[in-house]
Amino acid sequence: MDLSIQAILAIVVPYILLFYLILALLEDSGYLPRVVVLLDGVMHKIGLHGQAIIPMLVGMGCNVPAILATRVIESRREKLILGTIIIMAIPCSAQMAVIIGTVGNYGGIVYVLAILGILLGLVLILGRLLHKAIKFEPTSLMIEIPDLSVPRVDNILKKTWMRIKEFFVIAFPILLIGSIALELLNAYGVLDMLVEPLAFFTEGWLGLPAIIIVALVFGVLRKEMSFQLLVVLFGTANLATVMTVEQLFVFALVMATFMPCMSAFAVMIREYGLKDTLKMSFASIVLAFTLGGMANFLFQVF
Repeated sequence: MDLSIQAILAIVVPYILLFYLILALLEDSGYLPRVVVLLDGVMHKIGLHGQAIIPMLVGMGCNVPAILATRVIESRREKLILGTIIIMAIPCSAQMAVIIGTVGNYGGIVYVLAILGILLGLVLILGRLLHKAIKFEPTSLMIEIPDLSVPRVDNILKKTWMRIKEFFVIAFPILLIGSIALELLNAYGVLDMLVEPLAFFTEGWLGLPAIIIVALVFGVLRKEMSFQLLVVLFGTANLATVMTVEQLFVFALVMATFMPCMSAFAVMIREYGLKDTLKMSFASIVLAFTLGGMANFLFQVF
């Protein structure tokens, strides 16, 4: 099997499996509504209600159902705030795979926690800024709290499989086809047409190898592909031989905040409209490259 596919399976599957098992456990036990109530006061600080925590949690698995889950929010203002936070600061399973597969593998847990800390800071800052910028009418939280119950194993397994099968049915074939397509594009020199014109930005601002721009651009199709592309482009699964830990950190940070994948983008258009979707996507691109450049600058100075 291709090295890139092996790398994706080794990193993505364990993470998404564990995440969805925990989420199903919280749902089946009846504890999730209690989390909503417990965090309601905190969420008010960023202009949201406690219910917003559910789409955020779902977004750590996949942004598509997370965007759809914002339907539970009645206010369009809160939907826009929540949608912006989800695509710019909530890492989905694929983005977490990039973080773990790059800085996690070669830099250690400290680098992973640093990125997660930055993302948490973004949630608070973005929420606060949007809360102040967008006018609103106060609303109240009403939610039914069910009794706690012992989770049923069969329910947990069914819910987990319903959520994880998307990776095997949709994502895995795309990754396989993408791997073959990239090999062909690379063999015929097509990738050079993208790399050379943008080398000044990739190398100068982000401090990354010029070829990395391919992973950033094509990773929009599926976020998992960005990690896969690194393996394909460099011809090795041991990225530490071709990039420094600092470069891996910058790459992971950019991918964690970069514009949503195509599936999420399509759902956002349906939920928020084309105009607001383009605004949020453009803002995420600017944010990602700004953070990447700042991180590169700090690494060079210190």
